[in-house]
Amino acid sequence: MSLVHFAVALTGASFALYAAMMTLFVRAVVRRDAHRIRQVDRAPRVTIFKPLAGCDDDLEENLESFARIDYPAFEILLGVADPSDPAFGVARRFVARHPKVHARVVVTDADAAINPKVAQLLGLERVATGEVYVISDSNVRVKPQYLWSLAAELADDRVGLVTSLFAGTGERTLGAALENLQLCASTAPGLAAMNTVSDRPPTVGKSMAMRRRDLVRLGGFAPVGNVLAEDHVLGRRFLDAGFVARTSMDAVENRNVACSVARTIERHTRWAKMRRSLFPAGFAVEPILTPIVVASIGVAVAPSRPTVAALAVVCVGQTVGALLAVRLARGRALAWWYAPLEVVRSYVSLLCWLRACASRRIEWRGHPVALRRGSVILPVPVNPGRSAPRAPRPGLAA
Repeated sequence: MSLVHFAVALTGASFALYAAMMTLFVRAVVRRDAHRIRQVDRAPRVTIFKPLAGCDDDLEENLESFARIDYPAFEILLGVADPSDPAFGVARRFVARHPKVHARVVVTDADAAINPKVAQLLGLERVATGEVYVISDSNVRVKPQYLWSLAAELADDRVGLVTSLFAGTGERTLGAALENLQLCASTAPGLAAMNTVSDRPPTVGKSMAMRRRDLVRLGGFAPVGNVLAEDHVLGRRFLDAGFVARTSMDAVENRNVACSVARTIERHTRWAKMRRSLFPAGFAVEPILTPIVVASIGVAVAPSRPTVAALAVVCVGQTVGALLAVRLARGRALAWWYAPLEVVRSYVSLLCWLRACASRRIEWRGHPVALRRGSVILPVPVNPGRSAPRAPRPGLAA
């Protein structure tokens, strides 16, 4: 087989894998729309954990969506590690605006764990009263039926942990548009596909639900306090204990409004490094799931009419797939002039992957750390001559 034929065949195989992932995603969404939310016999009291740090995009509006939740018994615990944090004032105003909502602001201990999100969860857990715990990131916006969709999954006693599909929304800048396209056209379909074909699907901490008694049985949040991917490691603990993990297809919104392209590249490089520490083999073959990348490499190493034609075909096919995925994840179509961004997003994802291959060190919340296997966090000593760490960026999500 010539190099040209091999490049075209590899592009075809890549597109077949991509098409299979999209097919599984479409099937999962169609099943969701056909069944919607199953009825449950009872509504257990829920505690919503909201760890806050800085003012994420649309933070006030995101919190407002939780005040509109339609569920009989729930409380919202808003965690802030420092009263001088801008999120503290936002949280207090939210509580003041909604006296009928059982919400309170809790000042947590930032030194309770190496992972600052887990440090907040440990503080919030001490005052939680719910039978079910729901962890929700600060940049998440939900629908009124949000808790019902999680309760329906937990009605099955075999299920120990539920995560929610999420869709990037709200973009007003190029960086935010690329980030939201990545979440809708790559991350969401990948999560849905893994939830279908694997009995150990990934667990993502944008939105997670679990029973209090099961978490206590597994030692609480403390055992995941020294890892960056606390959501994944917590999910593995549930699976290893014999529980089932499910993904609720009732998607939540992940609001990305005004970030820069540089910020998007930084964040997705960090996520790529985290995946490398968690799934080294899977990380190594990630580019194969992006046909535009595979076809572009084929053109570079074997320039010819067949490889160029293959690149043109997959550019059209992957763009159509991306627009369909956004429509399914968001429930509404993406403007047609976003179509060229799928090609750009593919090359940005390759850049992030290459950067993740080069180093395990990340800048997280203004501090340099190295990731070891399993996303264990290892602080990196700062050179005395180095400038002071930058101020932490908004949000606690990895």
